[in-house]
Amino acid sequence: MASQATESRPWPPHGSATRPWTTNPLTRDSAGRRPPREDRLLTTVEVSIPPEIAGLTPPLSNETAAATEAATAAIVRLDELGRAPLGALGGFLLRSEAVATSKIERISSDLTDFARALAGHRAGDAARQTAAAVVAIGSLVERATDHPLTVAAINRSHGQLLAEDAFEGGAAGTLRTQQNWLGGSNFSPRDAVYVPPPPGLIDALLADLTAFARRTDLSAVAQAAIVHAQFESIHPYTDGNGRIGRALINAVIRRRQLTRRILVPIASVMLADTDRYFAQLDAYRRGDADGFVRSIADASLVVSGEATLSAEALQQLPAEWREQVRPRKGSATDALLEHLLETPVLTDKAAASAAGSSVRRAYDALDRLTGAGVLTEVTGDARNRVWVVGDVLDELDRLEARIGRRVKPLPR
Repeated sequence: MASQATESRPWPPHGSATRPWTTNPLTRDSAGRRPPREDRLLTTVEVSIPPEIAGLTPPLSNETAAATEAATAAIVRLDELGRAPLGALGGFLLRSEAVATSKIERISSDLTDFARALAGHRAGDAARQTAAAVVAIGSLVERATDHPLTVAAINRSHGQLLAEDAFEGGAAGTLRTQQNWLGGSNFSPRDAVYVPPPPGLIDALLADLTAFARRTDLSAVAQAAIVHAQFESIHPYTDGNGRIGRALINAVIRRRQLTRRILVPIASVMLADTDRYFAQLDAYRRGDADGFVRSIADASLVVSGEATLSAEALQQLPAEWREQVRPRKGSATDALLEHLLETPVLTDKAAASAAGSSVRRAYDALDRLTGAGVLTEVTGDARNRVWVVGDVLDELDRLEARIGRRVKPLPR
C-alpha cells in the first residue's frame, strides 16, 4: 500500500485490465429470460483498476481551494444552528438526506408511508428502505464522531441498510465476491457504463481508502469528496454502494469535526441533476479530482444555505402551534408540544414518554393536537396508531424543492 508520506502531483486516472468472462447460459433474469447470444459469446471484460491514494494529496486549483474554504465555513455555521433550542435540526437533516439518497437509487415513497416505516408500522418496500437509510447513515456518521473510519464500520452500516431487504438481505454487511457492473446487460458486463475492480482487489483498495480517510492534513471537504468518489469506483457491495458512499461524505466531515450536531443533506443536490453527478464521477475516474472536489464544495454551499432557511422555518413552528392549540400550562399537551420538532413521528408510547405522562393522558393530548391540525393520524387503525407532524414533514419537501431550483441541470 502507499506510504504515509504524501505527494502532491496530478491525480492519477483509473487503470484497466482485461479479465476472462463466462456467462452462465442457464441464468435467468427477474422476468425469467435467459442470456441472449451476445452475452453468451462474451469471453473477456475490461475492469477498472482504481489507483491507491492513501499517500496522495489532490491538486486543487485556487478556485476550488477557495470553494472548499467557503463550504467549510458554511457547514460550521449550519452546525451551530443545531444547538438547543433547535437540536431537532440534526434529525430533520438526517431524514432529508435519507430521502434524497434513496431517490437517487429510484427508491421513492411518499412521506406518510415513510413516517409509518419510521414508527415501525406496516409500510411499503420503498418506505422501509428509506427508513433503513436513516439508521444506516445516522450510525455511520455518529460513530465517526469519536472513531476513525474503518472497513468494519462501513460494513456495519451496510448491514443496517440492507438487513431487511427482500432481495439483498443475505449480502448485507458483506463485501462482494463476484464481479459487478453498472448499466448494460442483466447477464454480463456487455455494454456496461462502468465495470468496478474484481473482488480480489477490494480488501486492499478499501484499506487504502480508509487510510486516506484517516488523514488530517487535507481540507475536510476535499477529503470527503475524494473518499466518496473513490468508494463509488471500488463499488465493494452487490447493492447499496451509492447510499453508503454518499453517507461517507458526512462521516468524513463529522470525523474532521466540521459538524457535531447535524449532517449536510448533500444528496439533494445530486438528486436535482443525477446526470451531472454521474458525469462528475466519470471525470474523477479519468483523473479530474479537482472538478469533483469543486462539485462537492459547491453543493455544500447550496445545501447549507437552504438548510438554514429550513432551520428558520422550523424554529417558528412551536409558537405557531401554541397559538393554534393554546394548551393549559403543565398539561400533557403543553409538554408534548415541546418535543414535536424533535419527534415528528409519534406512537402513543412515544408521546407518553415525550410528555412524561401516562398513555391515557398522552391520548388526550394527541387527540387535541390532531383536532387542532398540528398532528395527523396516518394509520387508520384502532391499535398501533401513528401520528405525524405535517409541518415538519412538509418542510422536507420544501427543502428538496428549493435545492432543486438552485441546481441548473445539464442540457440534454
